[in-house]
Amino acid sequence: MSPNAQQSSVDVVFDNYANNKQTFIIPLTFTDVTDGKDVLERIGYGGDVWELRVDLLSPTPQQADAVNLPPLSYVKDQLHALQAMSPKPILFTIRTKSQGGKFPDDAVKEALDLMLLAVENGVAYIDVEVEWPESLLSAISAKKGASKLVASYHSWTGKVAWTSQELMDKFDAANAFGDIIKLSILSATIEDCTDLSLFVRHYRLTHTKPLLAVGMGANGQLSRITSPISLVTHKLIPSPSAPGQLSLAQVHQARHLIGQLPKQQYAVTGTAQTANVAAQALEAAFAELGYPYTCVVQTSTTGSVLDVTALKTIEDAATAVGEAFIRLTGRPAPVSVILTSLSSWP
Repeated sequence: MSPNAQQSSVDVVFDNYANNKQTFIIPLTFTDVTDGKDVLERIGYGGDVWELRVDLLSPTPQQADAVNLPPLSYVKDQLHALQAMSPKPILFTIRTKSQGGKFPDDAVKEALDLMLLAVENGVAYIDVEVEWPESLLSAISAKKGASKLVASYHSWTGKVAWTSQELMDKFDAANAFGDIIKLSILSATIEDCTDLSLFVRHYRLTHTKPLLAVGMGANGQLSRITSPISLVTHKLIPSPSAPGQLSLAQVHQARHLIGQLPKQQYAVTGTAQTANVAAQALEAAFAELGYPYTCVVQTSTTGSVLDVTALKTIEDAATAVGEAFIRLTGRPAPVSVILTSLSSWP
């Protein structure tokens, strides 16, 4: 196992799913993940899991529509680099050409070698397409170790309905070996999101295994907002990994618009100068992730979520603002955004 591999006693996907908390997976579409080292912290704010898109990794420039078979040694270096840059768990994904990626559909041995590399290096989750041959499915299931398998199916035709037997057959195939099930279907109309929602509701009444079910394309964006597990992009990522993907801030803004994330106003206490600066910093942190929350300054500590009266340094103020953010959102604080906003701290 890589010395940089990050292990945790709590599985964030399973824990969130069991507690009805959304999980956000951030797909990294860099050909070289170190290209994002200076912005990776900001990209990751609010996210739970990185998705390393192995089929997009390349040591040389690639044509947009070309298949791509990244060298094992390069993928290993990229995996170690991401593990060194961030403690977030990783979803290791090899998306084939037929399933919307760039990896050759017939490169079965190479795909298995890459998956076993992920196991050896302590990767938390490995995406395994249900369309791979049974020989690969059996091999990775037997050798997955502590890694969880995300059994995935993607349809780009717009003709597969959530009520169809075809979809149920793919679900059964995924459920047979996956620790987590992923179903991504191109939505032909927005009404498909209704069928998807009913599918998910029925599933959760009868199953406890985490299910990631989304509709791709513009017509499926509603499902990305409401899904218990959702993939989100960021403006600092080269491109979304799938059509219709939203940023985490957009998901929160949309959840507010459909009544699932109510507007809140929080009181901040301090001196005339410090309270205003701290309130602005907390609001900046909320805005970074799209929370519909604002702050008001007051002299009394009654009902206040943040009291900066006794704080002297910008470091102490940043810590206090960050702790307030965590209490109010349940998410790690966007530290760099808070520090930038506190630059005028008296």
